[in-house]
Amino acid sequence: MDKKQIVILGGGYAGVHAAKALHKAFKKQKDKVEITLIDKNRHHILMTELHEVAGNRVDEASVKISFDRIFSGKMVRVVQDRITSIDFEKQVLTGDRASYSYDQLLISTGAQTADFNIPGVKEHAFYLWSLEDALKLRTHIESTVRKAVKEADEEKRKQMLTFVVAGGGFTGVELIGELTEWLPILCKKHGIDFKKEVRLINCEGLGNILNMLPEKPREKAVKRMEKKGVEIMLNSLITNVEADRFTTKNGDVIKTETLVWTCGVRGTEFCERLPLTDGKIGRKAVNEFMQSPDHQNVYLAGDGMWFIEDNRAVPQIVEAAEQTAKTAADGITYTIKQELGLKATPPKPYKSNFHGYMVSIGGTYAVSHTAGISLSGFFAMALKHMVNLYYQSGVCGVNAIWGYIKHEILEVKDRRSLIGGMATYKVPSYWTVFLRMYLGVMWLIEGIGKINKGWLTDTTGSKVYWGAPAGAESADSWSSASQAAVETVASASQAAVETVASASQAAGDAAAGAVEQFAPPLLSEPLAIFTWINDTFVAQAPYFFQIMIVLAELGIGLLFLAGLFTFPAAIVSLGLSVMFLIGALAGKEILWYMAVSIVMLGGAGKAFGLDYWVMPYIKKLWNKTPLAKKTYFYLDEPEFTKKQMERKLGRK
Repeated sequence: MDKKQIVILGGGYAGVHAAKALHKAFKKQKDKVEITLIDKNRHHILMTELHEVAGNRVDEASVKISFDRIFSGKMVRVVQDRITSIDFEKQVLTGDRASYSYDQLLISTGAQTADFNIPGVKEHAFYLWSLEDALKLRTHIESTVRKAVKEADEEKRKQMLTFVVAGGGFTGVELIGELTEWLPILCKKHGIDFKKEVRLINCEGLGNILNMLPEKPREKAVKRMEKKGVEIMLNSLITNVEADRFTTKNGDVIKTETLVWTCGVRGTEFCERLPLTDGKIGRKAVNEFMQSPDHQNVYLAGDGMWFIEDNRAVPQIVEAAEQTAKTAADGITYTIKQELGLKATPPKPYKSNFHGYMVSIGGTYAVSHTAGISLSGFFAMALKHMVNLYYQSGVCGVNAIWGYIKHEILEVKDRRSLIGGMATYKVPSYWTVFLRMYLGVMWLIEGIGKINKGWLTDTTGSKVYWGAPAGAESADSWSSASQAAVETVASASQAAVETVASASQAAGDAAAGAVEQFAPPLLSEPLAIFTWINDTFVAQAPYFFQIMIVLAELGIGLLFLAGLFTFPAAIVSLGLSVMFLIGALAGKEILWYMAVSIVMLGGAGKAFGLDYWVMPYIKKLWNKTPLAKKTYFYLDEPEFTKKQMERKLGRK
């Protein structure tokens, strides 16, 4: 029997969400069902973050997640192609590279900027609805400021330094917020007085900006923008746009070379051309199950579908895209499972469940209204980051979370992140070589010292046995020198001095004698977890653990010196240090070991170490494993051979 073909057209928020839901539904029927996602790009683009790229807060990599990574280990076949037509009778999509048949089709081609047929907008305005738009705008702004520096004509210079964002919705306000941070930095770099020469305008055709927000957070947004030098022009509908100016319905003429149009979106031209029942503004009508009324096996989701709920059209926002995608995926799942004779749950009609709205105004300030609660400033921005982290974790696991934290917080320059610029300064890797060598030598000294003390020849295990000595009346006598003589890590200032690990002289065992302690333990007695580990594991094979400790100290010492497997060596170093600390076996010198071990986690072995050659090879091998693909736990971006890439792109 031929496989049932499910095709998803478009890899935006709706397409990705639907593909993951369908994979979950059919992962046990791989031999009966095939899921194909077709998109013109190789990456899922985070459309809601494009303003950060346009405003030069983050680089383009931060808003791209490769489909290879999202669907690695999944039954979703990703095809890079541009679909030009759909034959709904023959159930075939035709693209530039191939044709694709389907049994069930989900169209999630998104939206595009709406110009409302205003003269000159399409020819002269900049958009912000794709990564290409964001990069084009960023380049234009940089180029315009550089040219303005050399411009002698004052009027021309003033025109060049006037930047206008048309539209007071999410996109427009977030972009203007980025420009309030970036333009002062850019102008300072080129010797321009931002406050005196630059004019930054937000032009809105209605009486308010951010109409989706309640009055309180909206007012705070206005105050923030005005504080940053933004002119907010309300009731200023733009009626005509030229290359160097635009005109409003009030007769105002603003001269500028930078007009960014964010005044609304509509369905894509491709979607509008499809012979399906129309809704409005280029969107196609669907029923409560996201089905087209024209074909039962055709669904639409996201910005391109038109559905009226509670006398209002479903908005073109991320939550709506994901929720309509889930409804469509449930309908497809039900139909396919019925055809395969499998148990199926009937789909539920679409019901929206929006949690609220969050709008950033730069990298350090936001306003929000979620779950009936309005926030502003730091807390609203933190909430926005948390929501984005939740989304990225669902798309691509722990790697996406860490990548987002780096892109949005730790690596943002010019104090434009939630924590300012506290984490942006980078210590050159070659400085860590000295710390690495130091730590390696110290662990070698520890290991060699234990060998000289007979740790490898004393099979009684008395050197490592950390439990109460035989015949003792209580566990308090665990530290008797005859039963628990364990040496602490050597002090950084006394590298050659070996100290015997004994918290106190055991009561009732005077024959063992006292042990000299150069660095008194930080803890007066071991923690309960240490005692449990000791009694449960170490006491069962003391000589084995004695040897393992010696080999571990020698091993990590050599690895640090060679710069090989530095990360796992640092983990072991931290583990040993923590054990010595909680066992009341080490003094304050152990804190140095722990601090340096943490520094080593940052890839210190790649600086004048073997990890420079070894780790790329290890990462490449790991990324090919089923476990890495299943968990999204990649050590680096997956690499594909030419043959693999052609297979990923659907080429033969």
